[in-house]
Amino acid sequence: MQKFLPRIIMDKSTLQKLIDKAEANKTQPPKFFDEESYDEMLEQEALSAKNHKVIYDKSLVNRVYDNETSGKRKMILRALLKEPNHKPLATPEPEVIHKLDDLAKQFGNFSDVINICKNACLLGSLVTPNLFSMPPLLLSGPPGVGKTRFISELASVLGTDFYSLDYSTVSSGFVVAGGASSWSDSKPGFISNSIRSSRFANPIIMLDELDKASVDTRHDPMGPMYSLLEKHTAKRFIDEYLEIPFDVSSIIWIASANYPERIPEPIRSRMLEIKISLPTNEQSIAIIHSIYTELLLEPWGEHFAVELDLKVINKLVTVSPRIARIQLENAMANAVQRSKAKVKPIVILPKDVSPSLTKPKVRGIGFLAEI
Repeated sequence: MQKFLPRIIMDKSTLQKLIDKAEANKTQPPKFFDEESYDEMLEQEALSAKNHKVIYDKSLVNRVYDNETSGKRKMILRALLKEPNHKPLATPEPEVIHKLDDLAKQFGNFSDVINICKNACLLGSLVTPNLFSMPPLLLSGPPGVGKTRFISELASVLGTDFYSLDYSTVSSGFVVAGGASSWSDSKPGFISNSIRSSRFANPIIMLDELDKASVDTRHDPMGPMYSLLEKHTAKRFIDEYLEIPFDVSSIIWIASANYPERIPEPIRSRMLEIKISLPTNEQSIAIIHSIYTELLLEPWGEHFAVELDLKVINKLVTVSPRIARIQLENAMANAVQRSKAKVKPIVILPKDVSPSLTKPKVRGIGFLAEI
């Protein structure tokens, strides 16, 4: 039996109203949207800014994710898909030169490094947005001159993030660049983790005590640095666990070493070496003031006098910044014990500084000499 649909009769004006309503709805945003498409739209908007850099290719991560069978690795790849694959480049503020001048007053023995940074800022100011780029640096010199503290402060002045890798504890290249995913206990390396957690595409990464790296050729901990210290190869750095190329060419590398001659020449030649000496007495006065100001920022620091007695400073100018900090903190504790914290602010006196901390360690023989 043939079925007939009911016939709907309407006048032209009603029909036109329906057509107009349908046309209007075409221009309205959908009530529900695809989350991935929305994320891609936001990423494209961010990348339209000149100071953003793509770190990795999400489409490649997606293909690797689809083919992955390991639950642990799949979870990390899923996180990569959810994270933004681009980051802004930290750009120095207009007053960065003045801030670097102030930093030079606090770290007089780092004036050569600061001058290099100032030159990089001045050249970068010629383009919009301001860019900052400088070659990998190797700061060599005796221990305790304040290399780590200076680099941390420099990152703050330049407005970027700071990460430090202690090479004296690095036993293999997988710590730096990740281990092969075929190993059950493998994980991503320090470099990919750092660039993922950084707010910027150009953080400062310090390679601390690079001269103390293991010399085991089977698991060379410096192996990844051969490509990381060259911009053209750092553009496609591959973490062995993730097997995804990362563009880390904007990272600012600063290494430190007490004995730079122990660093393999191909690595050493990739960096601009700057020798850092112990500060002069005049420079030490500014450094001690700076260290004391930092200690006053501790939760208990508000109970101490803002100014430091000149006689106390004179007892500390002959020691390294590292020892000066230890001595100052020890003197503050002695001042609390002496005064019983009854009178505030607590004033540090010369007798609160323990002279025993300035005595040099007895050096051993052979390999014991560095213990």
